[in-house]
Amino acid sequence: MSTVQGAFDPETLDVLKSAFDDACLALPAGQQTAGMRAKLAERILRKASQGERDPLRLRAYALEALSPTMWQEAG
Repeated sequence: MSTVQGAFDPETLDVLKSAFDDACLALPAGQQTAGMRAKLAERILRKASQGERDPLRLRAYALEALSPTMWQEAG
């Protein structure tokens, strides 16, 4: 899996999509907004551009920026 001139290959895109979908599903219902989805996508793409390809690590990185109070509000 690699990038060519800033583009991700199809296999990498599948990994990124999986990580993004899983991160979105992990959001509490009240946080599943377009803005939050954009933030998750941005973080996944940033980490992938640094070479990360593990979908679990990409998901974790995307979600780690979320406020701890958000998770408390959801529970």
